[in-house]
Amino acid sequence: MTESRKKSIIKTLIVIGILVGSLVGGFFILCAAMNTDTPITVVEGDSMIPTLSQGDIIFLQKPQNLGDVQNGSHTEKTGDILIFYSSHLGFLVIHRVIYKEFKDGKWYFNTQGDNDGTPDNIDIYGFGGDYLPEDYVKGVMIGRIPWIGNIGIFLRDSGIGIFLIIIILAYLIISSFYDSKSSKSDKKEEKELNQPSN
Repeated sequence: MTESRKKSIIKTLIVIGILVGSLVGGFFILCAAMNTDTPITVVEGDSMIPTLSQGDIIFLQKPQNLGDVQNGSHTEKTGDILIFYSSHLGFLVIHRVIYKEFKDGKWYFNTQGDNDGTPDNIDIYGFGGDYLPEDYVKGVMIGRIPWIGNIGIFLRDSGIGIFLIIIILAYLIISSFYDSKSSKSDKKEEKELNQPSN
């Protein structure tokens, strides 16, 4: 392998490293700013229709004092939308707060989907009671981008996402080889042109 080809590969790897580092660093900065380990998530399912739809990207923030979370009504679409981890289901749930209480030094919440007929209970929360302890709260919704998350859901569920990443990385590496080779060829042609003729 020629020196110029090595330099080209190293340059490509550095660019990939910078991009990955920027994404990871940006995510951790966002986590710190929003006071949560989950500052962004995507709606999956129809329990919050018509307020939220499958594929909506949700931005969330965890209040320093969970007593600031507003409870309301799922029929009137009032109160904060809470994002919490369900230990029973094994994934995040996005439902509206319909009741809260402070007991034994902790906040407890009762939630309900805008499209659900009954409030959440042990089947959602996953432990003995109809109230969610504050320990499982990830944050409240502070904004959303409609629909765009469906692209990520499709890429994940179809398995195409990993395939696309592999193709992009392969393209970057192959193009760096090609650029290096064509650069070497151009220099050779330039050298031949500059040589005096007999």
